[in-house]
Amino acid sequence: MRNKKFFSLIIAVLIGWGVYFFSENASGLAEKSYRSIISRPLVNSYSVDSSVPRKELKDSVFLTQQEINNCYVIDSFFKAMSYHQRFNGNALIAHNGKILFSGSFGYSNYRLKTTLSDSSEFQLGSVSKQFTATAIMLLKEQGKLNYSDSIQRFYPEFPYHGITIRDLLDHRSGLPNYMYLCSAINKSEDGFIDNQQVVDYLTKYHPSRYFKPDLRFNYSNTNYCLLAAIVEKITKSSFADFMKKNIFEPSGMKHTFIYNKADTIIPNRVQGYNANYNRSGIDFLDGVTGDKGVYSTIGDMLKWDNILYTSKIIDQRTLNDAFAPHGRWLRNRNYGYGWWLMPFGGDTLTYHDGWWHGFNCAFIRDVKYHNTIIVLSNHVNWCINKSRELLTVLRSTLKESSE
Repeated sequence: MRNKKFFSLIIAVLIGWGVYFFSENASGLAEKSYRSIISRPLVNSYSVDSSVPRKELKDSVFLTQQEINNCYVIDSFFKAMSYHQRFNGNALIAHNGKILFSGSFGYSNYRLKTTLSDSSEFQLGSVSKQFTATAIMLLKEQGKLNYSDSIQRFYPEFPYHGITIRDLLDHRSGLPNYMYLCSAINKSEDGFIDNQQVVDYLTKYHPSRYFKPDLRFNYSNTNYCLLAAIVEKITKSSFADFMKKNIFEPSGMKHTFIYNKADTIIPNRVQGYNANYNRSGIDFLDGVTGDKGVYSTIGDMLKWDNILYTSKIIDQRTLNDAFAPHGRWLRNRNYGYGWWLMPFGGDTLTYHDGWWHGFNCAFIRDVKYHNTIIVLSNHVNWCINKSRELLTVLRSTLKESSE
């Protein structure tokens, strides 16, 4: 009996010590490849470590005391997510364009044990759709298309009638899934297909549509594949070249590009892994862009976030269409042009998540309070959606400072 009590006491002490150890020295539990910085953009950086006095931290960067407190909360949040939920990737949290937290967790390649860095380039999956929508809105501003235009204006032989560009933008076209069709045709899955081939396949095989245009919402990659094809048709250039010249370069996004089947060399490419840590490679569908295909870094995505508050790329009045709901609210969500909309704390968040070939990511904009959350992961793990909870912390600080 005494032995059992003694054993129970030892277990309790070990558990208590473990809790204390984690709360006081979380960095010791995170993966060895963990790195985090707090900085003003392009100015200064400072390692977050529980052994560093807060006064010294405050003197080293230009942050308010509330922002410093938030830094420690965010730091602990991602360390815990890395340790307990196997988060592997990069994260950046910003307020008013000022970086409160930037961290890398884990490996860019597990076999080689190469660690992630802030220059690591991730596949964005469906977060790419907001760039495609911006390209369409830019062409609309230039008078080269209207949202009410039918697909037949650009592809006269396209067999699905009554579908407008607006229906493609807000996922109300009813078109079938191009991936199912292309996989059935390309059973060997050799080589690559591109956006024009998708249009040709839909025209030739004409699989049944899901419903009549503008009947209801149905999230579909086919819509944004067709939008990218329309951009190519209008501009007579590749979608990748158009985006680079008109969006990425003017935004200062030097490490952002669209995957090109003719050039598979990606300087800081990160290897994608599925939930079981099996490598996920590039296949024949990676030649299709618009619905996916953009590679970027956390730093470049912050530049994009900052650009969206200006009219440098596209007029704010045009952007308002992207952030407006275009249908009924379903399960507390709606869709704009390339953006999900969700009520949060008495306001509406604009965000998008993405998944493709071992990558998943989240890009969240709390526009009213100028808070930004960017999480890029190369290990499919939907724990990253929990990062939205950090907005509660950031908003509560703003309320305290205004009182």
